[in-house]
Amino acid sequence: MDNQKTKPVVKKKKIRTLTIVLVAILALVLGLAGFVIYKRYFVNVKSKKTVNQTKDNRVANDLDGTKVDPEKATRHPLAIMVENLAQARPQVGLEKASIIYEVITEGGITRFMAVYGPYDAEKVGPVRSARTYYLDWAAEFNAFYAHCGGNLDALEKIKADGILDLDQFSLGEKAYWREPESGKAIEHTMFTSTDKLYKEALEKKWSMKSDFTPLTFREPIEKTLRSAGQTITIPFSSAAFEVIWKYDLETNTYLRNMGGEPHRDRISGAQLAASNVIIQQMERWEAPTSINEQGWAMKTVGSDKAKIFIEGKEIDGTWEKTDRTARTIFYDDQGKEISFIPGQFWVEIVPPDVFSNIKIQAQTTSAQTST
Repeated sequence: MDNQKTKPVVKKKKIRTLTIVLVAILALVLGLAGFVIYKRYFVNVKSKKTVNQTKDNRVANDLDGTKVDPEKATRHPLAIMVENLAQARPQVGLEKASIIYEVITEGGITRFMAVYGPYDAEKVGPVRSARTYYLDWAAEFNAFYAHCGGNLDALEKIKADGILDLDQFSLGEKAYWREPESGKAIEHTMFTSTDKLYKEALEKKWSMKSDFTPLTFREPIEKTLRSAGQTITIPFSSAAFEVIWKYDLETNTYLRNMGGEPHRDRISGAQLAASNVIIQQMERWEAPTSINEQGWAMKTVGSDKAKIFIEGKEIDGTWEKTDRTARTIFYDDQGKEISFIPGQFWVEIVPPDVFSNIKIQAQTTSAQTST
């Protein structure tokens, strides 16, 4: 009798256990299925939304071809005169410029005109005075022109040509400031910022949108297709102003040396580097002003020889500028317009005697950023 009563109880327990196991398995299966569905649909949808939210909306700007936020891509160019005497070095803010022109002013001393647009510099300088030929390059962009005075011819030309003038003499502390240093002459202590200068241009109700002819750009070639490049020596005048560009395969840029050492930014300490180096031959002649200030005039309009260096490649070509406000265009030896890669430009403008003494040496290995 006891055995007969025990059997139904045992059977019920087995059924109950089996039911619990089946329910657990079903719950596990449903849980896994739910997780898969969640991951496949909900997580993926969320990921897609995140990707869409972080989509790169930047566009190529017309000044140097690099990608920036749309509001900066068409910002009106701003040209700032920066001096290059030994007492002024190292300069600050040049690394943020899109294009830098380097030319001899007086006594073999070179001076820069740095053209800004897509990138801001909190501090630029030391700022120095205007010269006539820089104005014709600034006119290519209808650029806002920042300087600290100038020789008589340049000041007269600024007025005659309708240059959008941001002279320190008129703006003073609204856009410029001095940073005196012990043992340094006062003329080497003037600085400005792109933000302050753009604010002044806005107050003058000048257009903030660019209206110049852009150069043509192309995508950089793969690293494996680039050569070891070359070292380019430009003997502007004395050793203090000798410029050496060394191609660096790793960064696909030309590293700048001046006066026998790396040319660095005063604040960041970074060695200046250009994606495109252009050397223009240009005729010049002595042209003292009516009050006998010594200086040069240059044949900025016309055409002449040029050497262009991009991605380790040297191109022998020509430049052409059809009138004062026209953009300078560069051509290869077949007469085809040259396309550049996105990045900073350095335009080295030299007279024929310097052009003929430029030294170009092939590199067997890539240059390395100097330390």
